[in-house]
Amino acid sequence: MAERLSLLMPSLSSSSSMASTSGVTSRPLPSPIRSNKTSLVAPSSLPMPSPSPASSLKCRRTSPLSHLFLYQKRLSVRVSSAGLSSVTVTKCFASDPDQLRSAREDIKELLRTKFCHPILIRLGWHDSGTYNKDIEEWPQRGGANGSLRFDIEMKHSANAGLVNALKLLQPIKEKYPGVTYADLFQLASATAVEEAGGPKIPMKYGRVDVSTPEQCPEEGRLPDAGAPSPATHLRNVFYRMGFSDKDIVALSGAHTLGRSRLERSGFGKPETNYTVFNLKFRVNLSLNFL
Repeated sequence: MAERLSLLMPSLSSSSSMASTSGVTSRPLPSPIRSNKTSLVAPSSLPMPSPSPASSLKCRRTSPLSHLFLYQKRLSVRVSSAGLSSVTVTKCFASDPDQLRSAREDIKELLRTKFCHPILIRLGWHDSGTYNKDIEEWPQRGGANGSLRFDIEMKHSANAGLVNALKLLQPIKEKYPGVTYADLFQLASATAVEEAGGPKIPMKYGRVDVSTPEQCPEEGRLPDAGAPSPATHLRNVFYRMGFSDKDIVALSGAHTLGRSRLERSGFGKPETNYTVFNLKFRVNLSLNFL
């Protein structure tokens, strides 16, 4: 009896990095796959990617944007008692590495002129923070899939003000159409962290965008600043993504960059306005809790 197996390439996006959370899987391929047609092939001629040599892996790890992925593909293989009988290869719209490099430089210039580091970091986090590890289907699981560009999700209360970040990045997206929104949001977020004096995040790219507003996640997956039981609420939100209490505390340190705005979250004071990383969160944590 024939059995249909859908093979999705292992993910190269970080499942432990908030800015990288994605329901999409990807891996670098030796050559682009351009056919969307089903073709009959013999088992010996099945086009499967071969392992990269060690020297190639070393090169990827040491280059400035070594984590850029060129293509993704989804293989759907039919297996029967006679062996492999057909393969369907679908090309996904992953980001072009050359355009990613150029977009990164444009983002750096944007940061130098607009000092918009905090809101770009928030944009990346809010596009990824809808991830639900308990949902297997994509895009229902949420995550960094570019869905935040649609009005229906942008109007969620937790996303108040993020339309300004989208407007800042839209010209870059139009200039580099080969970069997905999902990758652009995370690229902007990680670049903002680095340019603000934070660590260089070993990002990986190859995320695929959702295509319609109907694929946006429901409201309520992101943290609520005014939750009546903050600890319980944060655990509900972050445990859903696979994080621990230690992870929650570490990720909360991102709030040392930027400030809360009264008109967006209901909290905040104008004098708490930081556009560079500092150790204030860590110092307060050490003095009061450690």
